[in-house]
Amino acid sequence: MDNAESEEITLLKSRTYIIGREGHIYINDATVSKQHAEIKIIDGEVYLRDLGSTNGTYLIKNNRLVAFQEGYVQLNQPIVLGNRRYTIQSLLQIAGAFAAQFEDS
Repeated sequence: MDNAESEEITLLKSRTYIIGREGHIYINDATVSKQHAEIKIIDGEVYLRDLGSTNGTYLIKNNRLVAFQEGYVQLNQPIVLGNRRYTIQSLLQIAGAFAAQFEDS
């Protein structure tokens, strides 16, 4: 992890971000639940948890989808929410932009 990535995680430390159609990390897709999953930063590590979503949260491992409920994940971990593919880092970048708008106020 480079300094920019560690700074990004530090900025998000001890916050919880809801991913979904009604969340801090907004995903405009009908296959994604209103509150699909959440990301927490705990002691500099990223914790991902599915919130009982309709279509599930999946990790991509060895080019296969693996159902995922909760646990620690790496920044470059590819995941699938509904029909959308992301990396944890790309979702955190959205969360960082969300946090920045409040820090600037």
